Amino acid sequence: MSKNYEQEIFCDLDATFAGYNIYQSQRTVIMSDLALANVEALANGETPSQIVCISSGSVDCPIMSDKVKYVSQGYGFMY
Repeated sequence: MSKNYEQEIFCDLDATFAGYNIYQSQRTVIMSDLALANVEALANGETPSQIVCISSGSVDCPIMSDKVKYVSQGYGFMY
């Protein structure tokens, strides 16, 4: 093989590799509505929707600095 031929093959491979990388970087991924809803649900986590502190006791109430006997909190979706 001549040196010129080897350089030509190398340049062709380099151009092919660069073109493929450009193609991959320009592709966009379209997610379905269900997949987007799942991502949002996982990102939001479980946020307490209502906190109720009941009676006097030794448990810290998260909405005030009082000691209570029971803390009740419901979980729900936040939009």
